[in-house]
Amino acid sequence: MSYKAERALSFFYPLVVASSVVCCITSAVLWSHWRYVLNACPETNCGCFLHARSTYTSFEGGHIAYCHYSTYGLLLPLFFSIILCIYHVYRVCLGTAKTKSGVATIRQRSGDVVVVTTESEVTDNDISPYYWLPVTVIASLSFVYTLIYASIFTDGFEITCKQYRETLLKEIQGVGNIVPVIKSRLSCSAIFDFMDYLVESISYERRKYGRINSSVCFYMCLICAWIAVIAWFSICLINIIQTRRTKPARI
Repeated sequence: MSYKAERALSFFYPLVVASSVVCCITSAVLWSHWRYVLNACPETNCGCFLHARSTYTSFEGGHIAYCHYSTYGLLLPLFFSIILCIYHVYRVCLGTAKTKSGVATIRQRSGDVVVVTTESEVTDNDISPYYWLPVTVIASLSFVYTLIYASIFTDGFEITCKQYRETLLKEIQGVGNIVPVIKSRLSCSAIFDFMDYLVESISYERRKYGRINSSVCFYMCLICAWIAVIAWFSICLINIIQTRRTKPARI
């Protein structure tokens, strides 16, 4: 059972690492690209691509704190996941987590010989039963933290998309049937494509990467954030099961 749990963990921890890294990178790309263009607030730094808002005269970004969080917010759970990923992948790849099997020969009074194959549930290299409880706490906190991160990013994503729909209608002076098309039918991916080419300012030349495909970055970060949430949830379940299973050994 312990070996199966470690095999599962050796899959989910790399998944957490990969998805968290993608979130940090794509968020950083979006932030560096839009930080000057969307920063149209006179008294505060509002150059974030999340929670942007449509005003009467311009399209402004959200507070810069949202971008700080979306870029650096997953570094702490990423740190723990890298350490635990190395540990479990190392054990599984080198076979130290496998259970030991052996063969025992039993001679009965009748003279018959019975060969019994034995498999040990606990090996010399098995994880200490005291390991699972603290790791369960870390995984649970990381799951909650990542869930908050994904929720905040999703909310900011939807607000930016919704607000730019309003700005787009002003830009093209949309009336009639085009209004419900832009407000209801066009996907956020299409809306962000309009945003890439129509949102300009006097600071346009300060965009670090020229024009990027913001939609790809938005969706990659969004999807990977929720993948990380699912992976942390799975890790929590595995650790909780192992904690309960090894409880008699800790008493």
